[in-house]
Amino acid sequence: MKLLTILALFAVSLSALAEKRSITLVNYETDGVKQWLPGTIIVKKGDDVEITLINNVPSGVHGFMIPDFGVEKQVKKGVKEVVTFKADKDGLFNMKCQLHPAHVGGQLLVLP
Repeated sequence: MKLLTILALFAVSLSALAEKRSITLVNYETDGVKQWLPGTIIVKKGDDVEITLINNVPSGVHGFMIPDFGVEKQVKKGVKEVVTFKADKDGLFNMKCQLHPAHVGGQLLVLP
């Protein structure tokens, strides 16, 4: 019983280390190249991540996707969209536009 209590307290203390990370990414276009900025975002494993997406590109709808975390959203020009997920694994993960993968890419770094 003591071991279970210690493990429960340990789990609670670990969850207290997690933070809510609020990040804003803006889609822009220059010389025909479209990109979400910042192109790399960094969070810690266990963080609750909230990303606000703002599409300023005149060409219309663009996507945002982090396949490893089940994140996928289409963002219309001039409309803010929000995605949320739990950073429950560490590593380097691709962010991309599912509609235009050749143009819009980036990385999510989840630190241990």
